[in-house]
Amino acid sequence: MNGMTKTQAMVGILVFLLVAGICGIAAATEGISARKQLEQSIEQILDVLRNPELRSLDRREDRREKLRGIARQRFDYRRMSQLSLGRYWRERSDMEKNEFTALFGALLEDTYMSRIEAYTDEKVVFLNERIKKKKAQINTKIITRDVEIPINYRMYETSDDTWMVYDMVIEGVSMIGNYRSQFSQILERQSFAELVEKLKEKKE
Repeated sequence: MNGMTKTQAMVGILVFLLVAGICGIAAATEGISARKQLEQSIEQILDVLRNPELRSLDRREDRREKLRGIARQRFDYRRMSQLSLGRYWRERSDMEKNEFTALFGALLEDTYMSRIEAYTDEKVVFLNERIKKKKAQINTKIITRDVEIPINYRMYETSDDTWMVYDMVIEGVSMIGNYRSQFSQILERQSFAELVEKLKEKKE
């Protein structure tokens, strides 16, 4: 239940790091643009990764928990879950929606967290910011030793001026669109309960 190319998987960890904290958890966001909030979050996340006190193996879980905490503040897992299920979301009960959201959020975290050691201090370049009403797309590219990888961040603005991530486009491929295609194929043949079981197996 992945469907991502090898290159996309390799950059997954950095994507996670860049979008995990759209702005500081306690930072005031009023009047701050989507791009500026993203820039601030990148520095915040990189500070965690560069912290020598968190690099040892015995502090590995502490470091990951700090990153998970930021992610849970700034990823809108519920909206991402809704978009990934598409039309099947409307058919679900509140209890089913809550369970799916928790499982899908854990899947996103685990997928990228497992590649955290691959981070090698790549350079991030901001290209442009497009705003339309309450939505934004921030285009960036990651420059590694060998390649340049375009990553676009799709966000929306909340009532308190916080910009939340609801999708990422990696090398032209929407992460949520990719999962929606996978989930749709499964639900055309199997029940929602069976999809939930597959997500639970991924978590184990």
